Amino acid sequence: MSTKHSSEQAKPASNSKAVTVIIILCFLGVMPILLWVSISDETSTYTSVTYAEPLVETAAADAGLQICSSNNYPVNVPGGQSAVLYQLAPNCMVQTAETTVQVLVIGFTSTEAQLAAIATAQDTHRNWQTTNTEAFTSGYNVFVVQGAPGNQAVQQIGASLLEQGAVRVI
Repeated sequence: MSTKHSSEQAKPASNSKAVTVIIILCFLGVMPILLWVSISDETSTYTSVTYAEPLVETAAADAGLQICSSNNYPVNVPGGQSAVLYQLAPNCMVQTAETTVQVLVIGFTSTEAQLAAIATAQDTHRNWQTTNTEAFTSGYNVFVVQGAPGNQAVQQIGASLLEQGAVRVI
C-alpha cells in the first residue's frame, strides 16, 4: 500500500512541475514582447527632432505662415543630437527678412543636457528676448523662434506651441 500511495503522490508533483515550466516558458516568451510594446518612442532618452515637425506645421498654420524650407542644422551643443531649421513666411514666393520667421528645433539626449544648454544660452545671450526671440521645450526638444523686430508671427507661433503643450523658456 505504501508503494501505491507514493506513486500517486509522484504524479501530481511531476504535473505541477510541468505546469510551472510551461508558465515560466510562456512568461519568458511574452515578456520581451510586452516590454517592446510598452516602450514608446516618446519616453526614449534619444528622441529625434522629427517628432517636433507636426508642432511646427500646426504653429505655422495657426500664424498664417507656410513652411518654406526645413534643413538639417549642425549641432554644436553638448548633448544635442540633431537640429532642423525651418524658414516660415506668409508667402514662400515672396520671402523678406521682415516677414520670415525662423524656427530652430534642437533634439537632446537627456533632460540634463537640454537644461544645461538652455542655461548656457541664457547666460550668453542675456538680452535674447529683446531680439524678438522666444524659446520653448517639448519633450527633449527645444524650439527657438525668431523673427524681425515687430513681427507678430513670433508670438503667434509661441501661442500655438503653448496650446500644443510646449513650455515657455523664461
